[in-house]
Amino acid sequence: MAAADDNNVVNNRAGLLAEIEKILRREPGRMYSKEEILNLLADRKSDGEIDRLLAELEVASSLKESRSDVYATCRGGTVYYKWNSN
Repeated sequence: MAAADDNNVVNNRAGLLAEIEKILRREPGRMYSKEEILNLLADRKSDGEIDRLLAELEVASSLKESRSDVYATCRGGTVYYKWNSN
């Protein structure tokens, strides 16, 4: 039963990541604040799950060797995410 639960967590995470990427790809030149993404996904998942995944995307974006599809930056205390079209 634990293996099935682990698979569900992985599948939910992959689905959530796909939803975030879909939002960012809609307008690749636009930066979305963390709060905007949380609001757009509020009906699908809990804020805690989304927040954790966004934090991981932010860290991955900051690593030089990372070829992340998501660009994250902090401006005035607000984290913004954008599709990295480069």
